[in-house]
Amino acid sequence: MTDDIRDGVSLALAVAFPSSKVYGDERVRQNLEQPSFFVSLGECVTRPLPNRLMEQRQTVEITYFPETQGDLDELWTTGSAVTSLLGELTLPDGSKTRGRTLCCDVSDGLMHIRATYILRLKPTETGALMGDVTIRT
Repeated sequence: MTDDIRDGVSLALAVAFPSSKVYGDERVRQNLEQPSFFVSLGECVTRPLPNRLMEQRQTVEITYFPETQGDLDELWTTGSAVTSLLGELTLPDGSKTRGRTLCCDVSDGLMHIRATYILRLKPTETGALMGDVTIRT
């Protein structure tokens, strides 16, 4: 499910910013195209809910590499547009989820954007873990 969130974010960025390259998990050592986005997954927390449901809280971290170094107007305009874009995310299967705790900041000449998504996961069916036990005394 976490890959679906990363893929949904990457697709949304590619559609909204067609002139920017979107990188995922791959590491770019040379020839980083600019402007570009680097999408990575941050902290993932799960907790049990009633009725055997699970809640998964996934943080997505996006780094924006601007076309012009030091252009704060470009950084803040892009950061604002991306946080608005991530408010409602369409996943690859067509379902939607809302972004929570959307924030952005500039550090070292790059825009850093974070969004947290909360998903409710249905229980998976498991067979019986143990059969009948007969105790003889």
